[in-house]
Amino acid sequence: MNRVREFRKKKDLTQLDLAKITDIYPNDISQIETGYRKAFPGWRKRLADALEVEEEVLFPENEGEK
Repeated sequence: MNRVREFRKKKDLTQLDLAKITDIYPNDISQIETGYRKAFPGWRKRLADALEVEEEVLFPENEGEK
C-alpha cells in the first residue's frame, strides 16, 4: 500500500491542495490513496516532489519500476 495519505496529512494538505500542486484530479488522488488505482510513473514523481519525499518511500511496492 502506498503512503500518499500519510505524507499528505503530515504536510497538512487536503486532497484538493495536493491536486492543485500536482495537476492530478482530486478523484484520482483519492483512488491512489485507497489503493483503488495505481499511480502512473509520472504521477508518482509529481506526488513525491510535492510531498518532498523519495518515490521509493511513498510507493515501496513500485520500487525499481520506472
